[in-house]
Amino acid sequence: MTDVIVFSGQSNMEGQTEKLLDASVVNGAYEYKYATDSIVPLCDPFGENLKYDGTAGEAYEDYMGMSWHAKHVLGGSAYGNSTLIIPFCRRYIKKTKRNVIAVGAAKGAETIEYFMRGGKGHDIIVKKTKAAVNKTADFSGNIYLVWLQGESDAIEAKSREVYLSQIKQMAEELKEDIDLTRFCIIRVGRFTNDERDDKIIEAQDTVCKTDPFFLMLTDEATELNKTPEYMNPYAAGHFSALGLKKLGEDAAETLANSVIF
Repeated sequence: MTDVIVFSGQSNMEGQTEKLLDASVVNGAYEYKYATDSIVPLCDPFGENLKYDGTAGEAYEDYMGMSWHAKHVLGGSAYGNSTLIIPFCRRYIKKTKRNVIAVGAAKGAETIEYFMRGGKGHDIIVKKTKAAVNKTADFSGNIYLVWLQGESDAIEAKSREVYLSQIKQMAEELKEDIDLTRFCIIRVGRFTNDERDDKIIEAQDTVCKTDPFFLMLTDEATELNKTPEYMNPYAAGHFSALGLKKLGEDAAETLANSVIF
């Protein structure tokens, strides 16, 4: 049995870490690459830098700034470093004995609107997920979305009520458009370090407590924020390779224990 897991959100989901911990292949896991319409063995660096026309783009470099964002619809692992996807899939496969097709669908510095219907992020999630499913012979597994996002919405001082409404709408859209099995959340960490973060965190907590379609995979990001070894020393508000490893493993444990067979 093979499950398709879509990893979406902002730069912490892309993997803006300070080093590459492990480049080995995850047994039983593969990554779908949209630009080449291919399935490849899963390893870090994960993801692809994809232009708006669906072709392969450029890896982000510091000097590019917003010019990179203007050209790319999705981003891969920043600087070729570690992501949470590898430890997540390794733990998930060990617990469930299922195979995984991982779909990278993250882009830094975007609010949730980017990933909702009508936004470029939503369009590519749908196209890329459908293509990944079509590449999987006799697919009959689950389609999960793992979401780590909200930093940009906090920066914009979005209210709890607005973000809550938007994330529920996004989930309904993906349920319709890609037959999503469940919307899974890695609760966002602190980025603004003030009450603006609280509004996004409260919205994510609320939707997981009140809507069974949502699953809170882990709420430990805010605790990891307090531990220097779990934070990227070169990028404020971003997790280190060790931080994302812990987030990924703990999140996978929760999903594995809730998997629909």
